[in-house]
Amino acid sequence: MDRGAPMSVRRTVAALAGILLGGLCFGPVFGIRHLWLPVGLVCLVAFVVAEVCRRRPGLLNWRPLLVVVAGFLAIVESVLQATTLVGLPTVSSVRALGDGLAAWRLTLESTWPARPEPELLIFVPLLALVACVLTVELLDRAPPLVALLPAIGVVGVSQLYVAAEGFTAVLIAIAFGLLVIAVLIPDHFEYRRLTPWAMTAVVTLAAIVCGMVVSTIDPHGRTPYSLQRVQSASAPATRQTSPLDELAGRLSKGARDKVVFKYQTTEPVDRWRLIAVDNFDGSNWTTDHPLLMMGSRLGLGPEVRVETAPRSATIRPEAALGGPWLPGQLLPETVGNAVDPQVEPIGSTLVVPERPDYYRLTWAEPKIDAAYLSSAGVDGNAPGGLSDMGPIPPEIALLNPLGGKRATMATALALEKWFREHYKLAIGPNPPTGYSWPQLQRFLGDGTVKNPGSSEQFAAAYVALARQNSIPARLVVGFRAPAKPDAAGWYTVTNADAYAWPEVAVAGLGWWPLDPAAGAETSKTNPAGSAASITDEARAAVPEIEKIKDPESQPPSAEDEDNSGSGDRPFPLVPIFTVAAALLLLWLAGVPLLKLVRARRRRQRGGSAAVVGAWAEARDRIRAHGIQVSAGMTVRDLAHAARDLPDTGPGLANVARAVDQALWSGGPATPEVVGQAWTGVTAVRRALRSRPWLDRFQAALELRTLIPGPRQR
Repeated sequence: MDRGAPMSVRRTVAALAGILLGGLCFGPVFGIRHLWLPVGLVCLVAFVVAEVCRRRPGLLNWRPLLVVVAGFLAIVESVLQATTLVGLPTVSSVRALGDGLAAWRLTLESTWPARPEPELLIFVPLLALVACVLTVELLDRAPPLVALLPAIGVVGVSQLYVAAEGFTAVLIAIAFGLLVIAVLIPDHFEYRRLTPWAMTAVVTLAAIVCGMVVSTIDPHGRTPYSLQRVQSASAPATRQTSPLDELAGRLSKGARDKVVFKYQTTEPVDRWRLIAVDNFDGSNWTTDHPLLMMGSRLGLGPEVRVETAPRSATIRPEAALGGPWLPGQLLPETVGNAVDPQVEPIGSTLVVPERPDYYRLTWAEPKIDAAYLSSAGVDGNAPGGLSDMGPIPPEIALLNPLGGKRATMATALALEKWFREHYKLAIGPNPPTGYSWPQLQRFLGDGTVKNPGSSEQFAAAYVALARQNSIPARLVVGFRAPAKPDAAGWYTVTNADAYAWPEVAVAGLGWWPLDPAAGAETSKTNPAGSAASITDEARAAVPEIEKIKDPESQPPSAEDEDNSGSGDRPFPLVPIFTVAAALLLLWLAGVPLLKLVRARRRRQRGGSAAVVGAWAEARDRIRAHGIQVSAGMTVRDLAHAARDLPDTGPGLANVARAVDQALWSGGPATPEVVGQAWTGVTAVRRALRSRPWLDRFQAALELRTLIPGPRQR
């Protein structure tokens, strides 16, 4: 089997390093510290096998199999140690490798950074192993750049999971650009040709940097595409009743005193959530956001740009909790001592297949004050915040408590105050139920009668009127927190604490809870510093609706403030990189085209001028391949200087005879003489085509041959 020229150690290292770089690009998914060992081991064993086979040609036919076996062993020892016996692979190891083929999908169904468990992490080194097998074979069979395609594929897959942005994308591009240069440099590099190679290196690097940076800049601020958008964790096998539908039953007579859960925390909280719903079809409230497996830690979303403080609590669920839902907080981070917890990140909903005896929850709590809240804007781009509610009954559509004021947090608080002043919460067992349009119409009336309603009716009606006024809002079901703990420090939550409330999307803060029902009977005071107490202070500072002033413009976002300073215009990244990419394209296409046009013009001159043009064309062709040309050099001198270029001598000899006859014989330069000269040029071109493809590529883009040199004799 013909394997071609043996691959160099440098190219092998560079190509495999590209695969390692691609594997580390999964860092946002698993964390780099969990990836470098398994991916690095796979690349290392692939290099060792390749070098052994290079020194022992008899093993070349077995090289792909040897790389696969060595790579599997590296994955087992670095990821699947728990399946080994005395360090040796077992049947369980083989089974785990097979299960790893589906790990890519399971990872998409988890929050990131995902837990570095073998059943999730294993697909990254498996992907690297496939790329290593292809790379080692391509290095020996195809041009060097083709051998980088598997590494580019690994990088591409990582970007489908989570796209690199900003400075990180530039660093990845620079690293990959350096690897491209390392692969392209010939094995027998001539340092006298350093200048053109340096130019090629700079252009190659600039092309990659420009391409990746421009691809990550989105002037419309859209979230980069991710495969995770189309994935979700499997729903529970048994259809569960929505906590919203259970609310009336929890507050019914005979069920109110049942304990739902107990919790301990160092600082009091004002409420616990079960589920957030944002889709309303006139009858039911639902949500279609996917459930994901809880990763090692759930980070804050980009919508939260304020400082936060860490909080934690230990929760003991009781039988009355029911369903798969766990009481949680608005910005959960970790859930400990729960098996396979799932989370819906947008609504902060926690779900488990089996209720634990206890679990430990950590979350982040925004550190803001009432002044920040009352002066903030709303986030109209919040997922589900302005979802369509279908045809709104005319009686409800005519209610206009905000008088057309622009959507801000001040108007959201004013709407909350309007509900508190015009309606009252039904106290006691068996409150009014229902949240469909007819029931909300009956509850709201004409806006002047103080009709009692349940917390779910307050919350649903608030969301409906808020969305009519472009205030992004959703409905949340959960529990109000007891005012005091027992003697052992446990807060006891019963069915009587079941409650529903709306949340509003605040610019720079995320979702924020409100309480238009003016509090439940079990919560007489709000803990100092809690969301409820901050809302109370902000509400008190909001003037009457008619006195609220519309802002002249939308408040600038934190990103806008970070990207602009002292009134300066933003740095024009997109135009600069667009111009750079255009110049690069112009060079890649323009230089070869100019050389083609120049050759045709030289041949069309006719007579002795066409013969001289043939001499100039042959000289420039050879000069582009690194042969030094001096001012006093003749055609035969050039042939001697180009003796290292194979098969160019006969063509230059034809050119030399034509030049002698046209310039020195005294006779006319007949068409036959011109044809002889250009036949020699064609022979020179044909001879140069046998040069390595990389030399021909560099010669085609050689700029010096377009610049007139010293006149030749």
